[in-house]
Amino acid sequence: MKATLIEITTRENLRRAQAQCSRHISAIYFPFSIHTQLEESFPESPVRVFVYPNLSHPKMFFMYKNNEYIKPTLALAQVSGTSMNRLELIDLLHEFRTRVFGAKRQPHLVIAEEHLIKMYGVAMRMSSTDWTNNDLRLSLFYMTETQKNLALSTPLPNVPKGYYYDEIEPTEEAETVNNTWKHAGAGDLEQTMAKLLRLPSSCIRFNGKPVAFEMIDPAGFFNNQYVFEDHRRKGLGNAVEMDLIHKTLSLGFSPFKTVAKDNKIVLDASVANKLWTMWSDEDGNAKTVVFQTWHCV
Repeated sequence: MKATLIEITTRENLRRAQAQCSRHISAIYFPFSIHTQLEESFPESPVRVFVYPNLSHPKMFFMYKNNEYIKPTLALAQVSGTSMNRLELIDLLHEFRTRVFGAKRQPHLVIAEEHLIKMYGVAMRMSSTDWTNNDLRLSLFYMTETQKNLALSTPLPNVPKGYYYDEIEPTEEAETVNNTWKHAGAGDLEQTMAKLLRLPSSCIRFNGKPVAFEMIDPAGFFNNQYVFEDHRRKGLGNAVEMDLIHKTLSLGFSPFKTVAKDNKIVLDASVANKLWTMWSDEDGNAKTVVFQTWHCV
C-alpha cells in the first residue's frame, strides 16, 4: 500500500502540529505559519498542513502556502530522529503535489533541508522533464532559550546622533523596501506591503527617511535586512535586527533567519553573534537549507 498523507484541518490538531513542529529545528518554518492560519493574521497566504504517518507519531510535515501575490510555497520537514525509505518519500512527494496542485503545472518555491530538496528534485523529474529549477543555498540561525533570555535582557543598541528607531509606513514606503531586495519578482511589492501591514518589522530613520530596516516573512523568518550604502558601518543593521528580535519574542515566537552561503560577511557576523546558533549536525558541520524555485520550461 502506498503511503498516505493526513491533512490537518481542525483547530485543535493544528495547534498540536504547531507544538510538535516547535520542538524540531527542521520544522522551524511551520509554527509561525500555522499561527497566521489560526489567527487569520495573514490572509494573503492561506496555509494547508499535512502530516505522515499521523500526528501522534509524525515522521514528516508538509505545508502548502497558496500565496495571493507570489508563487505558491511548499515546505518540507522531517522530524529529527526518524528515518524515511526513499521510495516511500517519493510517493509522499507525488501525493503532496497532487493534493495541492492537482493536474495543474504550477511554478512554485520549495523550502527544505538539502537532503529533502534532492529527493523533491527526483520526484519532479520522475513526473516530467519539462521543469527547470534554481537553488539558493542557505545556513539557518535560531535562538536557544538561553539566547532568548539574553536578548530580552539586552537593551536596544544606541544609534548615532540624528538616527532614530521608527516604523515603516507600509503604503508609502513598501516600494523603497522592496527595491532593495535582490530576489524580488512579480508580486513581491504587494507581498512586501502585506508583510509591513500585518507583521513585525523594524526601521531606523535619518532626516525622516528609512535608512535601515528588516521585516518578518509570513513563515516567521527574518527577511530583507538592509542598510543603505551611505549609512553603513554604524551598527544600524545590528540595531534593526535586535529590535526585530525583541518584537518577535514579545509575540511568543522564536526568532530565526537564513543567510546565503556565499554571503561571507553576514555569515561570519552571524556565527560570531552570541545571540544566534547556527543549525549544525552532530559533528558541528553547518546544515544547508535550500530555497528551490521551479519553473515550467
